[in-house]
Amino acid sequence: MCCMTAGSMTARVACWRQPGRVATLIEDKEGITWGCAFRVTGSHALDYLRQRECTLGGYVTEYIKFYPRLASEQSGISGEAFPALVYIATPKNEHWIGEEPLLVTARQIVECRGPSGHNVEYLVRLAMFMRDELPGACDEHLFELEGLVRRFVAEANVNLELLLVGSVTPHRIRRDTHEEVRRHVTFEFASRVPDTKLRCLHI
Repeated sequence: MCCMTAGSMTARVACWRQPGRVATLIEDKEGITWGCAFRVTGSHALDYLRQRECTLGGYVTEYIKFYPRLASEQSGISGEAFPALVYIATPKNEHWIGEEPLLVTARQIVECRGPSGHNVEYLVRLAMFMRDELPGACDEHLFELEGLVRRFVAEANVNLELLLVGSVTPHRIRRDTHEEVRRHVTFEFASRVPDTKLRCLHI
């Protein structure tokens, strides 16, 4: 498994050199990190991630417990936890800078672009995911940084939409692949069985 996780860690935007800034996890015994878990299978996929994230990126790996949310927003954390693999940057990473004023981070994000896209896209789409999929989980650090970046982009007379355009428009992450219409967020990770008609047989 590979995921952005929930547990005793808090997501923060880590400070990096060029080409941009990325989010990592910083341990916080009282914190919760909201995100999605993805099932990754096959040795080729895991070998690729190990090469990209550990060998080239300098990340370390940790196994954490991922707690799925079930039933409704009022139900609290529920469901059976399962182990998930995460890739985390630490102060031992050669690109680690540490804490810095949000203004400095925001200005670099506006100026940076990498082979996978503009750094503004990375930040704004992360904030969009939090609002769309987890409206009850407020990340003040993330949203304040997003506000600064949007302001600097506007001051530079740059069209934000152009920075968000990649090779394809990302699809919304769906909790239920059988849904045809968007539902209110329920944190329902168990897939529903689609409606079927049963045929009676005389045996």
